[in-house]
Amino acid sequence: MPKNVTIKDIAAKAGVSIALVSFVMNNRIEADGKQKYRVNAQTRQRILEVAKALNYQPNAAARTLRRGRTHVLGVILSDISNVFYGEIAKQIEYIAFQHGYTVLFGSSDESAQKFERIVRSFLDRGVEGFIVVPCEGAYPTLEHILKLDIPLVIIDRKDIALPAPKVVLDNDEAMHHAVSLLTEKGLKKIEMVSYTMRVSSISGREDGFTNTMRSLGFPEDDIRIHRLPFTSIGTDTDKLMPSIMERNVEGLVFATNSLAIAAIKKLSSMGVKIQKDIHLVGFDNSDVYDLFDPPIPHIKQPIDQICSKAFSLLKQLIDREISQESKLITLTGEVVYR
Repeated sequence: MPKNVTIKDIAAKAGVSIALVSFVMNNRIEADGKQKYRVNAQTRQRILEVAKALNYQPNAAARTLRRGRTHVLGVILSDISNVFYGEIAKQIEYIAFQHGYTVLFGSSDESAQKFERIVRSFLDRGVEGFIVVPCEGAYPTLEHILKLDIPLVIIDRKDIALPAPKVVLDNDEAMHHAVSLLTEKGLKKIEMVSYTMRVSSISGREDGFTNTMRSLGFPEDDIRIHRLPFTSIGTDTDKLMPSIMERNVEGLVFATNSLAIAAIKKLSSMGVKIQKDIHLVGFDNSDVYDLFDPPIPHIKQPIDQICSKAFSLLKQLIDREISQESKLITLTGEVVYR
């Protein structure tokens, strides 16, 4: 995140005092229609032009302090169209409402640039705290939030070295259960479909897959992970599935339900009998899983615990009951197998 321009920078550039810049930037209109502080029109214009040239952004935290509590929270997720994140949004909003808070939601789509833009927008709206799923490259923006002394809680991912509480899933263990569902059927050719992005949730699931396969005695050459870009799941899955079937793969595990759904669509269009010609295990729930016989098993994340613990931590930070520090809460997933 670029360095914040301050009123001190504007004052130096415009050749005026810091106090004068502050007067101009905070010069509200009184009830009689006049400005509270009288500033020479030419000087005021020069200050505003310098501020614009330097891309000055008012200090949202300071504005919030001036106008008091807003009871507004900012929640930034990875992909709000994903069933898992959609449920996260729904539950956080419900919990927040019960405590008198309004929630602003944003979806980063795994873009650091979009993540930063959403944060700036939320700061301008005076949010009192953030619950976020960080994407790759989000560190500078998260660091900026903490420098403003705004409470921050991270969910789903733990690979951000910042003093912020984190609520995550034990992804290694979860993927161990996913693989076991297939090996218990006697399947010998099992592969994984994942993402190219390197965030802790995805890496943890890949580690769980690799470690489990090794512990079960699978040769290294048989431990295959297919990594697809987040931005082209459909296209790349369409290319991948034919080669999967050509090599007689017996079972697939998926890092997310979005990947699983994309694979199901392609396999179905190919006439493949899912759960007969090839067995699948998903991650997170989807109504599509129940359309097959037997239904596709999946790993269910404890969404209610994730949301309740994340909100509780954030509220304690806002109320200054706890300090902003590194704290890792690791939850356990559940195997849903009907």
